[in-house]
Amino acid sequence: MTTFLRPWRDSAFRILALALAVAALSLASIVLLRAELEQRFDVRTAEVLGGDLVLVGSYPATDAQRALLHALQQAEIADFPTVLVHEEEMLLVAARAAADSYPLYGALQIADDRFGPAYPAEGAPPPGELWVADQALDRLGIQLGEQITVGRKALTLTRIIRQEPDQGAGFYNMNPRILFNSADLEDTGILGPGTRVRYRLMLAGDSADVSAAEAALPQSLRPDQRLDTVADAATRTMGPMRQLTLWVSLGVLLVSLLCGAAIYLATTQRVRRRARMAALLRSFGARRSQVLARLLGQEGLAVLPAALAGSLAGVLLILALRSTLGWEGPLAAGLTEWLTLLLGPLVLWLAFALPRLTTLVRTPAMQVLNDRLAPRQLAGIIELAAALGAPVLLAALLTGSLRELAQLLALLVILGALLPALLWPLLKALDLGSRHLPLSGRLAVRRLSRRPGLTLPLLASLTVAIAVLGLAGQTGNQLLSEWRQKLPADAPNHFVFNLFDSDLPRFQDWVTQHDARAQPAYPVVRGRLTEVNGVPVRDAVAKESDQSERALNRDLILTEADALPASNRVREGAWQADATGEVSVEADLARTLGLAMGDMLQFTTSQGMVSARIASIREVDWESFEPNFYFMFAKDGLAGQDITWLSSFWLPEGDGARLAALLRDMPHITVLDVNAILDQAQDVIAQASRATGLMAVLLMAAAILVLMAALLGAQAQRGRDNALLRTLGGSRQLIRRVTWLESLALGGGAALGATLIMLAALFPLGQRLFGGSIPWSLWLLLPTLVGLMVAVAGMAMGAGARRQPPLALLRQEAG
Repeated sequence: MTTFLRPWRDSAFRILALALAVAALSLASIVLLRAELEQRFDVRTAEVLGGDLVLVGSYPATDAQRALLHALQQAEIADFPTVLVHEEEMLLVAARAAADSYPLYGALQIADDRFGPAYPAEGAPPPGELWVADQALDRLGIQLGEQITVGRKALTLTRIIRQEPDQGAGFYNMNPRILFNSADLEDTGILGPGTRVRYRLMLAGDSADVSAAEAALPQSLRPDQRLDTVADAATRTMGPMRQLTLWVSLGVLLVSLLCGAAIYLATTQRVRRRARMAALLRSFGARRSQVLARLLGQEGLAVLPAALAGSLAGVLLILALRSTLGWEGPLAAGLTEWLTLLLGPLVLWLAFALPRLTTLVRTPAMQVLNDRLAPRQLAGIIELAAALGAPVLLAALLTGSLRELAQLLALLVILGALLPALLWPLLKALDLGSRHLPLSGRLAVRRLSRRPGLTLPLLASLTVAIAVLGLAGQTGNQLLSEWRQKLPADAPNHFVFNLFDSDLPRFQDWVTQHDARAQPAYPVVRGRLTEVNGVPVRDAVAKESDQSERALNRDLILTEADALPASNRVREGAWQADATGEVSVEADLARTLGLAMGDMLQFTTSQGMVSARIASIREVDWESFEPNFYFMFAKDGLAGQDITWLSSFWLPEGDGARLAALLRDMPHITVLDVNAILDQAQDVIAQASRATGLMAVLLMAAAILVLMAALLGAQAQRGRDNALLRTLGGSRQLIRRVTWLESLALGGGAALGATLIMLAALFPLGQRLFGGSIPWSLWLLLPTLVGLMVAVAGMAMGAGARRQPPLALLRQEAG
């Protein structure tokens, strides 16, 4: 037990153990948090998609295909347009016939009356029953319990549909929806030749069965079929969950890097203090392997409890976070995450501590005993550079996001290792010019410039720690600000379609009467892309992707506007509202269809042809709660077309009577209530905000730990220097000035390096997390403030050494 506790008497080892504990806590919590976020991101995507896999086609899946899917849960639905008939009223609706097992993910929200509260259904409607959207009741003037004819079959209206989990955010095909059991589909007689129907076989199961089905199905697909996956859907979703997942992935690296730096600095002090023991053992005939086994064995056993305690604390922290956020079910982490979670801290210790500890047997014993333990500058830089690879490797193993973050990670590692070396010539130049400085300035500069083995690692660690503090604050604050702007308190919660010119004044009167807040209305024309540069579109466009096929096989929504929506950003070209004959194209669709600036497009509409030249390509934020379009024409670009209007508005909480009045006054319009989607988005942002706060706390704790280790590492040598000055007759005032200038030079140099790193990191951060925008903020001033705090802390830590007798300091260092 004495052997086990002996290392804990050393303050350097206690810093090392604390660094390892913080590393273990941070890694455990971040890795588990990332697994939870990934699972919820996949589940959210699967809810919108309808399953882990969805087989879509114009006809049902074949028996052979179903045989390949026997291990998975299945729910088949059929979507098609039809007409509801009640007495003399008819209404075009979007119908869905669903199996009993529908839905596989999420919950179908229903209500027992028009204005009643919503609650989750246990499954699809029983045979003989019909569930409809509330707008169908208002349009047809019907009540629950009445018989409604669907095709040739009469069904009993029993429930109101409030929200379907896979309804998504497609705003342009939102006729009132109806839902009934697929057992009644044949009796309706609707599905005859020429009926436009889309069959969707939704599939769910464990990851192994899903992967097997995903690999086997493509070979059996018919020309009318496609296979949608969660991965494909996720690539089109870059909302708060995705941003937070990338930010957490970056946090794994940053925490590893910071804690590794603290371990490196603390181990350097341990090496200096244990060098005499190693030299004596070797002088008495011990082999190098024996010395390493004795010293490393003690060290390894002593750090294990710190690593295990940190990992356990991280697990408890995530359990508490899950309870706070209301996350249910078992932890999402798999075997790989648990193994790397336990081994990760030890990997960091081996990478950062082992190279320094091995110097105990590489340095000649006489050099140590004669107090000439001078670290080799080149070897120290090589050791540090090699150790910096461990966090990168660890981040790659734990997050799988190395490719997405490679540019930023490489930048941080290269600058963190090389920037102090780049600053070194400036310090040497200052040393050469220090003869013109006062005595205190000359002494402070020479203390730093003539000890590269101590100054370079210290400057590197301070630089990285301050840079990470700034990046953590800047990125977290920017993410929260962007999420709040994307989803303000008065974000539109209703969208209205099919408004005619004559409806606009009445609609505005209704908005004013009910204290609603309307967004600008957009003219809408349905058209199909038919030619590109005079060539038929099917010959001009490569059809290698499902998205290009869908774009060519359906009507597109065209609009014109005086200005672009706030969620649109021009990537190429320029938007000119008065340039008739020009069109702006959404960037992803342009890339999919191979469209470029200057291409001439021709669309077929109900009134003939519309031609326009591509004048700009836009990036669109599809997560925003406002209308967005693939094609936007300049003003008057759609003159003479059959135009209807699309608008959105925010409506305060209340009963549905206000919307019912609007629909009675204008029965031809369609109103889409997105409150359920809005609530889900607000819940996601609330959870992401809490997780971002946790990330910031962990990163700041790790950065502060590095600062402590760095200052501790410099304290011993500074105390010896001060003792020598006092022995040679230096006054306390001179020593205070020298200590202050030395600390100020270290803090100022680290602040300058950290600011340069933050400036260099702005571009890759903007590309990966903020859609290409550069996240400027006042956090760029943080390195200057922290550098000043480092100088003050260094001065304060030197005060204790100045109060001790010089002989005591020199004996302590010699012993």
